[in-house]
Amino acid sequence: MPFAKNFAATFDLPFPGDRLGGFEVESVEVRDEPASVEGLHRYSLRMVLCGPGGQQAVRRALQPLLGGQPTTFSAYGNPYQLWCDRPQIESLGNKRYGVTASGAGMRIALEAELVRFLGHLEAAGRLAPSGDAPSHEATAQEYAQAYAKDTYRQVNRYRGRLRRIEGQAEREPGR
Repeated sequence: MPFAKNFAATFDLPFPGDRLGGFEVESVEVRDEPASVEGLHRYSLRMVLCGPGGQQAVRRALQPLLGGQPTTFSAYGNPYQLWCDRPQIESLGNKRYGVTASGAGMRIALEAELVRFLGHLEAAGRLAPSGDAPSHEATAQEYAQAYAKDTYRQVNRYRGRLRRIEGQAEREPGR
């Protein structure tokens, strides 16, 4: 199961002090939540943004960030499709906005879908013929492994940045 930090990294959530659209990010918190469905993982997201423009401007700034459905991988290499529900935006006064959203992740059959897609391309004559080409299954497996490797790299960069920020906050209390 992908944990909250993996969810945050896959969505590339901003850090405090970052800019999101015309807003400064004051805080970001993602937590794992209990889920009642087997294979479904739930997350809660809370952010505080500061800047001019109102709630609609906040919604526009959030759309590119939370509007996708990225794929990530668990520590065991299992693929999960992630998504966020429509965020709720609350005015906190003084051009500050609280954003809350629920997110989720569901295990998917990525390799099976890739094999099906390759079969479709072949049937439509859109794959270049090659007598020594690997099977669709081997191609899908190779792609999924490379995709997982790229995703792990992205998640680890995010976690490294998070550790540096958390370490700096410990060294500079009250900041």
